[in-house]
Formats: sequence, C-alpha cells, structure tokens
Amino acid sequence: MKQMQKLYKHLIKCYKLLIISSSSLIFIFVSFSIACDIELIKNVEVNSNRVFISDIASKYPKNIEKMPISLAPMPNETTKIDANYLKSILNSNNMHYSVCGSYSIVKRKAFLITADTIYKLMGEKDLIIQTKLPIALPYNHYTLSISSIKNYGEYSWIQLTVMLNNQVYRNFFIQYIKKIDSLVPIASQDIRSFQVISKDDIEYKKVDYVPSYVITTKDSIIGAKALGNIKAGSFFTFYNTQRQMMVNMGDIVSAVYGKDGIDIQTSAKALQMGYKGD
Repeated sequence: MKQMQKLYKHLIKCYKLLIISSSSLIFIFVSFSIACDIELIKNVEVNSNRVFISDIASKYPKNIEKMPISLAPMPNETTKIDANYLKSILNSNNMHYSVCGSYSIVKRKAFLITADTIYKLMGEKDLIIQTKLPIALPYNHYTLSISSIKNYGEYSWIQLTVMLNNQVYRNFFIQYIKKIDSLVPIASQDIRSFQVISKDDIEYKKVDYVPSYVITTKDSIIGAKALGNIKAGSFFTFYNTQRQMMVNMGDIVSAVYGKDGIDIQTSAKALQMGYKGD
C-alpha cells in the first residue's frame, strides 16, 4: 500500500514538472513568435524632406537605417505611415522583415511666424492682423526683419523679409489695421426684412475695428428700411439697409446759408438724390 502511495506521489510530481516544462516551452514559443525586426513609433517629428526608417522605428536592422520611406509632410503638418505600407516598401526591395506596431504619425518640424512674431517686430500689440497666420517654414535658423510698411486707406501692409545664411529666403506681405476704441450702433433686437428701423432698434457696442461698409451714425439708420433680416447684435451696413430718400434729383429744395450772424435762405434745385442723415 505504501509503495502504491509513493508511486502515485511520484507520478503527480512528474506530471507537475511536465506542465511547468510545457508552459515554459509555450512562453518561449510565444516570445519568439512576437519578436519583430522593426518596431514602429506612434508619434515622431522630423526635420528633413524625407522620412527614413530610423525616424519612425525604435528598433530596426542597421543595414536599413537610412532607407527612405516617403517624402516628409509640409512644415507643421502630419502624414501617416502604416505597417502595411512599410511592408510593401520593404518587399519591393526584396526585404522581408517583420513589423510591430500599426502605424507611425510623422510631423514635420516647422519655424512658425505668428501674431506674436509680428507684435515683437513692430513693437506694439494694438494691431488686428488680417493675413492668415501662422506661416510655417521648414525648420531652420532664420533672421526676420520688416523691410517696409505701406498704408492704403484703412489698411496697412508690412513687408516681412526672411533671411537665411545672410541671403533673402522669402518675402511675405502681412496686412493689418490698428485697433481703435469706438462706439458703433448695432441692432438691439431682431429686425425683420423691409421693417423701418426706429431708435428703439438701435444700441451701441464698443469695438476695436470698424469696417468701411458699416454705418456709424445713428441718424443715417433711423427711418432706413431693412433689406433683409438683421439679427440682434449685428452691424447696420450699406448692404443690409436702405436709407429713406428725402429728395429726388431735380427737386426744388430750401437752402440755408449762415455765416457771421447772417442767414440767407433761398430756393435751389437738387443736383442729386438726398437721404435722411446726409
């Protein structure tokens, strides 16, 4: 009986050893099967015109370190290189390496010209820059300067010169206007199309810029007709209102002239149409 128990214990021990050995073999097999030649990095930044294996992988065979994979994206933009695309490139070069990771997002490093760049060069922040910023350039050590400033009515233009290695690399023209503090009439409530605008439809808003098409005097708005629906808070403009015409060209009107305490009143012929608020 004791011999049978010893035999049974021995068999159990052997069985446990067999299970442990099998588990170890499975672990070794799995580890071997998931080992890969190339391991992709999910997010990378490059500073050249091309993307190489060494840019997008943390592990790779040394003989393909400088193998070009694709063109780099435009500065400050990204491109996606997935594992299948990489495998197709490798296979086309008769290279059959295993790849771990699904993709790599590649961003091109950039030198950015921002609003703060313009503020620093101009030495002031009271500007509304209308040119779309930022401007992205391939990353490098540039020198920036303002070559000229030109004014055209309410708008101004900066000629921004970008220098690289003591040579002109690019010129950009940046449009801006200066901020102002002004009270401008706006719609105090929704106004229906063809509604005649009254003083109760008008309130004032403080703004730092007034476009040339905005009506800035209350008298020119009262009595005008809305040419479309005007939402509360909107500007009154020459496009969404039509002023009330008071005088037709050729009408006989009363003209008054006063100077040094002398007033002269007479009749005159209107040479053009006249609107309320003129």
